[in-house]
Amino acid sequence: LFCIGAVLQERDDYTTIRELVPGGPAQLSGKLAVGDRITGVGQGKDGAIKEVVGTRLDEVVQMIRGKKGSVVRLDILPADAGADGTHRVISLVRDKISLDKQAARKTVLSVKAGDATRKIGIITLPVFYE
Repeated sequence: LFCIGAVLQERDDYTTIRELVPGGPAQLSGKLAVGDRITGVGQGKDGAIKEVVGTRLDEVVQMIRGKKGSVVRLDILPADAGADGTHRVISLVRDKISLDKQAARKTVLSVKAGDATRKIGIITLPVFYE
């Protein structure tokens, strides 16, 4: 994926940051926090910012994704600000997001039970998928 590395959710007509992917542009920038609301998205360093309040989540995600190394600008309403709070515009460079840390993993263990040795499979799910 080429995006900003944020897991988003829709809450009260706002696209809200639910989680920051470790090592992603959003987390590394230090400019975003869980609970921040995205109110607008702009393409490139000086493209017009389009308001996204009330826009479907999948449409907002499509606007945020793009080519590796390209810039996306987000109009952010901080988590602790009210609806009339002060917005800030941040720029992030899209990058490849590795989902390895969130991927399911498997291991096989050999366990001795009396005279028999049995193989037991273990599946680790670091996160649950919706």
